[in-house]
Amino acid sequence: MEYLSIGKLKILKNYSKTEGIFVDSSNSEQEGSRYRFLLDGIAKYSLVVEYIKFLDGTGIVGLGGDFAGPKLLYDNLYSRLRIGTFKLDDKSWCEIRIPRKSDKNPNRLTAQKVLLENLDSSIGMPGVKDFFLGNGALDLDTREVLIGDESNRKSQLSIIWNHKNLVFPVVVFVLSRLVPVTQELLKTENAMDDIIYFGETASVEKPITLKTLLMKDENSDLEFKKSSFFSANEKTYGKQITHDLERTIVGMLNGVVEAHILVGVDKNNNPVGIGQDFEFIDSGTTKWDSWLLMVRNHLVNIFGLGIVTNFISIGRHDVGQGDSNPVVDIFIKPIPLTEDLQKDRFGDIWIRTMNGTQKPYSKNELDKYLELRKKGMG
Repeated sequence: MEYLSIGKLKILKNYSKTEGIFVDSSNSEQEGSRYRFLLDGIAKYSLVVEYIKFLDGTGIVGLGGDFAGPKLLYDNLYSRLRIGTFKLDDKSWCEIRIPRKSDKNPNRLTAQKVLLENLDSSIGMPGVKDFFLGNGALDLDTREVLIGDESNRKSQLSIIWNHKNLVFPVVVFVLSRLVPVTQELLKTENAMDDIIYFGETASVEKPITLKTLLMKDENSDLEFKKSSFFSANEKTYGKQITHDLERTIVGMLNGVVEAHILVGVDKNNNPVGIGQDFEFIDSGTTKWDSWLLMVRNHLVNIFGLGIVTNFISIGRHDVGQGDSNPVVDIFIKPIPLTEDLQKDRFGDIWIRTMNGTQKPYSKNELDKYLELRKKGMG
């Protein structure tokens, strides 16, 4: 898989695509396509950035899908501060505005005007214009220069790119929205530890803390693994994740409840971390990034990008040693009833039963499970 790096942030260039009816910037329903991109390197959790491209050529870019991350990011970016894009011949364009604290409401960030000469300082990164131009932008200037606008918005800084480029609007969102909000996150005391989950079908925010999860016993929605690469019956040594971990993920995808797998927790519920797993990795970047890339590739090869993007989030909890020895949190949302049950690398179906994962012993047992699953998710 190919990534585009923006500092520590990495945008996976591969995407999942869904066609349907979506709500545009004027709250009207339109037919279009939704492209979802995984984003790694922000806080403790991977996020999803989605680009919805409507048939009339307009679009919206923002955080989407299931959110697992700092509440401050959720409050300001999940359904707010999205970017609207517009079509001009064979190109697309949008304004560049930067989130800043509002004078009227200091707890709320608003997208405010920025000048080209202040772009680097506003984003907190040198050479922003050159970065844009080197990664898909055709030009960066005022609306007047780019699109011939003579309205009272003609001095607004804007950017233009090839209409077929699906990754670049995600780059614009990350640099002009996510990076500035992340800087506010780093300035805010304890904000990095205030982690929530919010699903597309959820009605409330759910707090996620390692302490809360460790106080629970293993069940259909929680499993502990000491290692991702080694189990008593397997010797994979970093070449791929254990089948034990893989089949647990399969079982939870085929389940009826949202679930967590904590990797780096021993049989006594002690958070020992996955530092030992890092010794088996050929590290091209940091140990954590290399681990994440290897595991992500494995899961995409087994389940496909759409399942990984929409139903599996991989994050980490700091247990006092930072990225060198975290506890991994694999959050899994069950696939909908319209999807076929997922299978492991050997083509086998697994299901969760209380605190275990097993194969159906017969077709009758599988049919019975499917019937109960339909009732449980109905």
